[in-house]
Amino acid sequence: MPEVLKNRYLVGIGILCILMLTFWISHRISWHNGIHKLSYNNQQQLEQFVGHFESQLSRYQFIPQLVAKNFLLVELLNDPTNDSLIDVVNLFLQEINGITDASDTYLMDKSGLTLAASNWGDENPFVGQNFSFRPYFSEAMQGKVGRYFALGTTSKKRGYYYSYPIIYNADKIGVIAVKMDLSKIEKYWSERQSQFIVSDPDGIIFITTNPEWLYSSIVPLSAKSLERIKASRRYGDSNIKALKLANKETVSDSSRIIQINTEDSANEFLTNYHDMLEAGWSMRILTPLEDLRQQSLVSAFTMLLLALSMMLIGLLVWQWNRRHQERERFHQEAQKQLEKKVSLRTADLQNEIDEHKQTEKTLRETQGELIQTAKLAVLGQMSASISHELNNPLAAIRSYADNARKFLSIDKDGKADENLQRIAELTDRMSRISSQLKFFSRKSSGQLEMVNIAPIIQTAIEISRPQFKNTDITIDTDRVGGNIIAHVDFIQLEQVLINLINNAIHAIGSHAPGTIIITTERNKRRIMIHVDDTGPGIDEQKLEMIFEPFYTTRESGLGLGLSISARIIDSMNGKLSAENLNMGGARFTITLPEPEKR
Repeated sequence: MPEVLKNRYLVGIGILCILMLTFWISHRISWHNGIHKLSYNNQQQLEQFVGHFESQLSRYQFIPQLVAKNFLLVELLNDPTNDSLIDVVNLFLQEINGITDASDTYLMDKSGLTLAASNWGDENPFVGQNFSFRPYFSEAMQGKVGRYFALGTTSKKRGYYYSYPIIYNADKIGVIAVKMDLSKIEKYWSERQSQFIVSDPDGIIFITTNPEWLYSSIVPLSAKSLERIKASRRYGDSNIKALKLANKETVSDSSRIIQINTEDSANEFLTNYHDMLEAGWSMRILTPLEDLRQQSLVSAFTMLLLALSMMLIGLLVWQWNRRHQERERFHQEAQKQLEKKVSLRTADLQNEIDEHKQTEKTLRETQGELIQTAKLAVLGQMSASISHELNNPLAAIRSYADNARKFLSIDKDGKADENLQRIAELTDRMSRISSQLKFFSRKSSGQLEMVNIAPIIQTAIEISRPQFKNTDITIDTDRVGGNIIAHVDFIQLEQVLINLINNAIHAIGSHAPGTIIITTERNKRRIMIHVDDTGPGIDEQKLEMIFEPFYTTRESGLGLGLSISARIIDSMNGKLSAENLNMGGARFTITLPEPEKR
């Protein structure tokens, strides 16, 4: 294959790969952002659904207790064969039912036989029916407020039952029950795009905005469990079938992507769930992901077209530059030919002089390049170190400057002056810090002073605060002693603490939320400052190498921070060490000698 065609073929493959990568990255970003936004919206809707559901339940919670106090019910229970009294109680319960908008309200004697009911005039009234098998009846007869969900054996309608005992002369002589119609909740939420389901402790869906899922189990049930559920008559003769649900991806602690398979199709949903621990129910919202997938593809194709347009513009510019260079090359070639003709007429002596000058020029250029290379290497190392050591004070200066501007804008000159004073102090501190960067090659000439450790720790935290103020990282200083005196260079100690705090912030990184715990203690005439983090810890095989110069585990690091810090602490007759904590995370410990008492 000719070289030109081969190059064009490789360029074409490269462009195709770039376009495919652009499409894939755009699709993933759009999908990722859409999923998290949808998860947030789902959580908001789910909280509304839970609030609405609980408020509907709470409406009927105390009705049985209030109705149970009516003396008509006691009279009927004491004289159950009194037809006129039965009619009066039936009308009373019917009136109560209309006021509360309940599904049914009925009165049972101590054997569970219904004596009167609000639906006494319906085709299938509760009167004469025995409901002693229902858990809400036995709970009420035990003196409790009964609660139970079931499919009505007479009405065949789903309902949530509240019951309460009727007490006469300290004896439980009957039970009043109120049934709430759950279909109203479904109707209220059925017009939304998302689907809502409520399942019982066995995973059986008894409330849903999708009728096809009703009485389906979200997990497969054993034959023994199905037999137990059927014996309880909670769902009557309903056929309990398993919903073919599979988890595909976890988005957050309460959100995940699932797939529901049917005979005709397989649909993906983003689901958020909430557990009602008291009732043992699980509430879920399911939002279909088809629209989000289409939106992600549209976004990806849009970015693909944009990238293709940019490439075409770049190709046109490249062709123009190439033609321009070809014209320049033509002129240069013509000039060279002219110079060649002139040089051929030059004497041999002039040729030797020119050769000598060219050799001397080449030598000077080579020497200059070597010197420049060495200068750039040193400059690069120094600039990286300066950036590493001064990044946090610069961030603090920016923060104080922004605060000062805000205070000036609201005429708080005193506060603004405080921030400007702090900027001046940080500028002075930066000047002193830069002078300490030479410590890597020789010992510092700084003077050691008797200072309190606590203020130095607080200053280091303030300087480092811009690095973590927008993250979910906190610093705990509750175990920092307020009066621990040490013989140190406080500027250098502050540098070391800033470096350790920043390393802890980077260590936690994507493992946020996290905590940095700073502790001081005295032990055997030694002062120790511990900086603990809740990150992943340090590889045991690398613990012995982390204080070596230019050793780093970060892509952008120089590997000088811990090395310089260790030398600084050595100059104070102390030691900097590192270890992994048993509970997870790493600990860096500054050990200093306790000053002698005078």
